Amino acid sequence: MRFWGFVARLVATVVVLTTVVGGAVFGLSRSPWWDSVNPFATEETDRTGPSVLKSLNDISEFHPAYAHYETVVDLEDDTDNLPSWVSGGRVIYVGKGDVDAVVDFGRLDQSSVVVSQDRQSVTVTLPLPRIDEPALDLKTSYVADRSAGFVSRFQDSDLEARAQRKAVERMRRAAQGEGMLVDRAKENTTAMLRGLLGSAGFSQVTVTFER
Repeated sequence: MRFWGFVARLVATVVVLTTVVGGAVFGLSRSPWWDSVNPFATEETDRTGPSVLKSLNDISEFHPAYAHYETVVDLEDDTDNLPSWVSGGRVIYVGKGDVDAVVDFGRLDQSSVVVSQDRQSVTVTLPLPRIDEPALDLKTSYVADRSAGFVSRFQDSDLEARAQRKAVERMRRAAQGEGMLVDRAKENTTAMLRGLLGSAGFSQVTVTFER
């Protein structure tokens, strides 16, 4: 019994010492003094240079509307007189991206803005909104399916790159052909100018677009 009592007291003493020492070490590790004497302490060295201004440009284009498109491109390469499992390839690519309508305010001159003599009305003539180059979103676009013949697997293929270009082309055609994007751009530009010039004191604001 004396032996087991001795063991119990020894274990309790070890636990207490461990707790005290651990607390002391933790306290030291949180102390600024420990950081100065700790041989394993790390120090950050930042060699990043400052940002350098390369250009500063005025923005003269107004983007009043944009459309989001999704197109599925199915391209296949065939080899004459050989089955597809021997040579050739196919890719199904889902392309997603946005197309902006742009109004170029940089083309405005004194003749583009006509103010009445009583300065109560103003007429603004703007260039017709144009369709900007589609921006393919590479993060959300993806290859839905891909296959290649035995020989083609060991050759470089630009099928995916061609599918991306095809997706951009289809988006451009859709935006130019539908007309809805240009109409929305006209509406939003007109609303913006009426609010802006109305707050400047004009009671009547007329916005027209060149043909």
